[in-house]
Amino acid sequence: MYQLIKHGLFLIIFLLGVAETGNSQIQGALTDAETGSPIPFANIVFEKNKAGTITDLNGKFTIHNFSGDSIQISSLGYHTAAFQISNVPSPVHLQLKPKTIELKGVDVFPGENPAFIMMQKVLENSSENNPDLASNYSCIVYHKMTFSLDISDTLNTPDSTEQKFIDINRRNHLLLMESVSEKAHKAPDKTSEKIISGRVSGFKDPALAILPGLIQPFGFYAPEIELMGIKHLNPISKSGLKNYLFLLEDTLTEKGDSLFYITYQPRKNSNIKPLTGSFHIHKKTWGIRYLKAKSALTTSPYIIDISQSYDRIESHWFPSELKSHLLIKPGQGFNSLPYGMAGNAKSIVTAINLNPDLSDRKFSNIILEDKMPRDTGNIRNLRYEPLTAKDSSTYHLLDSIGKANNLDNIIRLQKELIRGYIPAGKFLIDLKHLIGYNQFEGLKLGLGLWTGPEITNNFSLGGYYTRSFKAEMNNYGGGIKWSPSQQSRTQIEFAFNHDMHSTGVFNFYHGNVLQLDQQLKELSVAIKDREERFYASAETSLGTLSGEAFFSWSDVTPVRTYPFMPDINLPVSPLETMETGIRLRWAPQEKLTSTAFGLLPEPTDGPKIWVNIIKGTEKQTGSKNNFTKLEGQLEKTYRTGSAARTTLRVSAGIIDGWSNPGNIYSYFGTFEPVSVEVPGLFATMAPNEFAADRFLMTTFNHRIALRQNHPGNFKPEINFMTKAGWGSLESNYPSTINSFEKGFYESGIIFDNLLKVLFIKYGIGAHYRYGPYQKSTGIKNWSFRVALSFSL
Repeated sequence: MYQLIKHGLFLIIFLLGVAETGNSQIQGALTDAETGSPIPFANIVFEKNKAGTITDLNGKFTIHNFSGDSIQISSLGYHTAAFQISNVPSPVHLQLKPKTIELKGVDVFPGENPAFIMMQKVLENSSENNPDLASNYSCIVYHKMTFSLDISDTLNTPDSTEQKFIDINRRNHLLLMESVSEKAHKAPDKTSEKIISGRVSGFKDPALAILPGLIQPFGFYAPEIELMGIKHLNPISKSGLKNYLFLLEDTLTEKGDSLFYITYQPRKNSNIKPLTGSFHIHKKTWGIRYLKAKSALTTSPYIIDISQSYDRIESHWFPSELKSHLLIKPGQGFNSLPYGMAGNAKSIVTAINLNPDLSDRKFSNIILEDKMPRDTGNIRNLRYEPLTAKDSSTYHLLDSIGKANNLDNIIRLQKELIRGYIPAGKFLIDLKHLIGYNQFEGLKLGLGLWTGPEITNNFSLGGYYTRSFKAEMNNYGGGIKWSPSQQSRTQIEFAFNHDMHSTGVFNFYHGNVLQLDQQLKELSVAIKDREERFYASAETSLGTLSGEAFFSWSDVTPVRTYPFMPDINLPVSPLETMETGIRLRWAPQEKLTSTAFGLLPEPTDGPKIWVNIIKGTEKQTGSKNNFTKLEGQLEKTYRTGSAARTTLRVSAGIIDGWSNPGNIYSYFGTFEPVSVEVPGLFATMAPNEFAADRFLMTTFNHRIALRQNHPGNFKPEINFMTKAGWGSLESNYPSTINSFEKGFYESGIIFDNLLKVLFIKYGIGAHYRYGPYQKSTGIKNWSFRVALSFSL
């Protein structure tokens, strides 16, 4: 029996050897002939038939049971090539030469385009294949990203210092980041991702480790695909089918399943922010198996391309591996070097569970949360793949440099700048009190100083002083703030100031998020009253509802007459005002990210609603009067085309029981013959020109982005705006106050993004005043504007 078993095993081994000789296995890697970078998702076809395989995200491939003598390889953006690989030892290293021009210029076909029909089926079946809609899931994702200079390996320079820098770049990365996150999703729209571990070379604080997971979306079925903050039209969408050209390049067989290899590019006359790339579509399910997408907008300092691989798990397609390549062009963005800066990121999805036990309590409007411990050592236990020699060398070198130069101060600076401060040792300099300007006070210079967490932990004590040069007044104040953490939206504040107060304003709650609109409104303020004020507030949030409760006491001394009272020659008498109220903001579709840099909202077109309820008391020359303010605002943006957005805003307010004209609404406009565009207010109505104790304002804004799919840096945007408003006073109040109960109307046009310097976009435009309050002199009905906006 022993001899029988021994000879039987020998026979099995011999037969396996014969089978292996007759059906050999070929392993190899495919790279770019110029850069040496791996080429993912390239098609490898056996000669004379369609059997083959596809390279993975690292450009590697395996051909099982290969009995031929040659293969053919093709990939978008590269010349197709055939390779003789008979009698070549495995593994083989193959290269493709990139094409100089990737896009084809012809988009007219006789008859029906089969690729278009296939993409229609992909869209029709997208709800079954979209991981976010097909099922609930949970998973763990390992992210890794490196940054290096994009320098040829053969480059040498006579400058010895520069050559040393180049040599260091070849041996080490400039930056290495890792993170691990737990991701959970409950169909169709509840998502929670917690980053549980991270490490960044050169820094003790792992805050930047959130970056690798933000480069590209987790999946590719949304109508718009956001890459580096720019939303591109997805080819797999109703609008995408109209604006992209699809080409069926090949049909392949992978493990018995047919895959359609389809490339896509924007149509010539499409006005979209486009992608170019390819899909491998699974024939039986019409789901994405592999995809490549590239954005190379000429106005962006970045070139980014992504790759995604999907695996079939329990009859569902699910992302298994994601890769991104980010190139920051030389001398653009924050890259001032003469070389490009290349970032390579990958995300590996593990521990996939398509039937998790998920309760609604697990989810909130916070979709991404930083839960990384400041001790970065635990990443070793969660790392999906071991570090390379270059990775280890990078950590060793940069950690020592970071410790010697205290590079964590850079992270602290970024955190505080977002909150509006500049770190100064253990103190914080308040940016809003350094410099300012408005029509009434002119130039304002000063200093605000607050204690940092090193001194007072979650409390902050401080004060400020400013000088108004035109008004020749000194302003000062101080207070105390308490917040559990930078990520928290809960804060309690007590403050006192001796300063100037804008007259007739109405403000809505925005939390601690910097609002450009509010900063621009301050420029046009024409009337301010002297005020001594004590203020106390407590703010917090409950999901998508946020707001503050407040109390204020003010001793107000008017120093100028109000323009809406032209028959009054002297300022009104001083008064004492006390107010108690709440300001609420509700954005039901808004999502938030909670990181070490703060709690920040994600852009959304969903509705936003603001409500203010205020009770107050006026005391003046021995009299006392109670009043009530009710204020509200509704805003909604609609997508009205692939390159168009329409925003509607309605604002209203009412004051019941007032007695002093300084407390009614009067700051509706920002008119100057030439001025800066201020969204939300009338451009042709002067500040405090009219007043009202009840008002209604509507704003219609239709924005169209032009030339998005055209070469060159000229990408203007056109804004059509119409505003209308009505304001009135109760009949028993003096008729010396000008109101606009007949209706105030203006329309305008802004040509935006005509010029871009760093991250600021500039535009020009004009608004025209018409209707019952049109002025007799034609030119006085016009206001010419310079538009400012921020963009990466």
